[in-house]
Amino acid sequence: LAGAVLGVQAQAPRATLPAAGGSTAGTGSQRSADYIVAIVNSEPITNHQVRQEAQRLARQLAQSQQQMPDNAALFARALERLINERAQLQQARDTGIRIEESSVDEAEANVARQNQIDLPELQKRLAADGIDRAQFRKQLREQLMLVRVRERDVNQKIKVSELEIDQYLREQQKQQ
Repeated sequence: LAGAVLGVQAQAPRATLPAAGGSTAGTGSQRSADYIVAIVNSEPITNHQVRQEAQRLARQLAQSQQQMPDNAALFARALERLINERAQLQQARDTGIRIEESSVDEAEANVARQNQIDLPELQKRLAADGIDRAQFRKQLREQLMLVRVRERDVNQKIKVSELEIDQYLREQQKQQ
């Protein structure tokens, strides 16, 4: 799927922009400029998206108590994951995979249940973390699409013939 990438800029220089309505001189409030680092079939991946994914990966690694790679490796892994996801999402859309609103509702309820909270509390926590509900639901929809495209790909690749089933059963009977 990474072959679907049309262009990748490995490491662009980081520029800083003044915070809204001010200059950078002496304020200490700077933010990185956003720029395109990869294009997957005409869909851009920005520096900001890669940084967000790298932060998410770092949290996952910390939670699972795995060794943290250096920043360059973390950003490379984040970019690779975004490229693969973007290509798979495009493949899902191209093949007509659609996620119903009710499936997103169910996924949202499952996230709340897994965190042992109700939906209003989930929404409060998302807002406190600066995550817009619409964006959260979009991420859920995309994750559901990725699951479906992966399941479809796996199901197409796994074909077990009647002969193979019969052979397996005979082998199991011999071993017992």
